[in-house]
Amino acid sequence: MLKNVLIISYYWPPSGGPGVQRVLKFCKYLSGFGWNPIVLTVEDGEFPAIDNSLLKDSINIECIKVKGFSLFRIFKKLSGKKELPSHQLSPSRNETIITRIARWVRYNLIIPDGRIGWYRSAVKAGKKIIKEKNIDMIFTSGPPQTVHLVGKSLADKTNTAWVSDFRDPWTDRFYYYENPRNKIISLLDNHLEKSVLKNCDYLVTVSNGFLSLLNQNFNIENKSEIIYNGYDPEDFKKQKKINSSGDYIIISHLGSLSKSQNPIGLFKSIISYNATKPEKLIIVNCIGSVHSDIERYASKSGLSDYLLKKPYVDHDQAIKEMINSDLLFLVIPDLVNNEGIIPGKLFEYIASNTKIILIGNRKSDAEKLMIDLGYKYFYDIYDNINFDDILIDEPPNPVKMEIFSRIEQTNQLSKIFNKLIS
Repeated sequence: MLKNVLIISYYWPPSGGPGVQRVLKFCKYLSGFGWNPIVLTVEDGEFPAIDNSLLKDSINIECIKVKGFSLFRIFKKLSGKKELPSHQLSPSRNETIITRIARWVRYNLIIPDGRIGWYRSAVKAGKKIIKEKNIDMIFTSGPPQTVHLVGKSLADKTNTAWVSDFRDPWTDRFYYYENPRNKIISLLDNHLEKSVLKNCDYLVTVSNGFLSLLNQNFNIENKSEIIYNGYDPEDFKKQKKINSSGDYIIISHLGSLSKSQNPIGLFKSIISYNATKPEKLIIVNCIGSVHSDIERYASKSGLSDYLLKKPYVDHDQAIKEMINSDLLFLVIPDLVNNEGIIPGKLFEYIASNTKIILIGNRKSDAEKLMIDLGYKYFYDIYDNINFDDILIDEPPNPVKMEIFSRIEQTNQLSKIFNKLIS
């Protein structure tokens, strides 16, 4: 008989973006390892994108949705934007005074995040679910970190075992370095973070670097584990590379590029390459939101003619774009404490069997992982890139990819659940 786990996640289909996929894939495969997921999520939430292609993986999973007061919706109204990409959390030039004020309010008056308005209704619904559904385990995945506060409250009130999943750090998250906060709000947020780290029965996160940051805030060495992000083999089964030499060399980036992810060396190298090889130009294909400062830099540098900007595409289409690109690139944000950042899309990049260029911190967990898998094209943010060598090279054939399968990762999570209730 399956044991029941209450999965608390703000992001759930039709939400798109990277935040939803980790939890969704856990839920997809948990029943194969003895656990029945019951999802508690938000009704009519504020999502970075809508992706209906993810609904097929959630169709057989029980899901309870509850409404919450949306502070983020107020932020959008104040900023005058119907859609607000994630990079809007980073400051930019020429933004309106309303946007600046709204951002200041977000960072200096609201903790832990703009989703805190969902807290009360989520706790109320969670208590009812735990009582009625015979819940054996609580699992929370953030950001938003509000979900961990929901999990803590429910664990305290019902004496249920609780595992917290940190996809990103909390008080050490990168946009706090771009937006300094007042000391009082920082101290309060730090207190909330420590209360979660202290009271959760177990903690999982996505990299050694993130685990180290969290452990500095509270000792979790004896109750923590790394479960990387990964890829779902089923997403790649029916995908095939379109054999076409084409008139251009396509280098793609999928997902958002924030202010601190400006690939300056890459852009300069492409301009230089295209000046000497006009017979087959390199085109930069950016799919997703791009910070206005990066767009401005690309325009001033003369890259506009070689830059394609496309809006967010659904996950199935994103996989096709990865497979059919000549090259893919990733940028580690150029900020302090960035060693632990392993972009979630990296594992799907690898599964696509397309050549990958990694830009940013040369001591990052992402580079260490890629070296282990046979990759070799790594550059600092200002480095010149010799495309001649990369283009004639063959992509590596990683031999240890199975550990990054969403199935194997769900198995790892189920073992943690089993250990806690044994």
